[in-house]
Amino acid sequence: MLLPTMIFKELDLFRGNPCDVDARLEADKLAYYLRRFYRRSHAVDVLNGLHVQSGQSTARIDHLLMHAHGLLVLLREPTRGRIQVSLDGNWLCWAAGTWRQLRSPITHAYVQALLLKSLLDLRVKQKGFFDGLELDVLVVLDDSCELQWPDSGSLVEVCKREEVFERCEYRFAQCASQALRPGALTQTERQTLGEFLCLAHRALAYGASAW
Repeated sequence: MLLPTMIFKELDLFRGNPCDVDARLEADKLAYYLRRFYRRSHAVDVLNGLHVQSGQSTARIDHLLMHAHGLLVLLREPTRGRIQVSLDGNWLCWAAGTWRQLRSPITHAYVQALLLKSLLDLRVKQKGFFDGLELDVLVVLDDSCELQWPDSGSLVEVCKREEVFERCEYRFAQCASQALRPGALTQTERQTLGEFLCLAHRALAYGASAW
């Protein structure tokens, strides 16, 4: 008997905006990685390209992984080439012979994660339920990206695409080892949550950047 596929949501159909072709290809690559590693998993469930309304804002989650101890939000950073992270947390990219400041993708990922949590907090019957779960983020860079870390070392919230599976599994193991009780999210509860998020998903209008 075939094991169930644990990909709750694939990427929305691509509607052919030429400006978004490269970004969509990057989204497809990471979605492929996640499908390859988790499509028959009983421990991890995946939603790709999730857009849900939270108050007046929209949480745009590139990829969401649900596991027994919480949620892991993956954000793709599209910048390629040379990237430098300074001691004070600023992100810089090398372009046209000069360093240009980027918004911090880690901060952006946490904003999206907190928007998602605010929606879930409003909908769950057991108030404070999601406060007891881990809410993590992982920024995923293109494998060709040349990244220069500060002297303090690399950040656990950042990895390249080829490292995604190992980094996710490491974080899941960390959560399990630090947990004071068994995972709060059973497979059935993750299924319920996944189905709710699929229903809450709103595909972006044509011409809006979804990637």
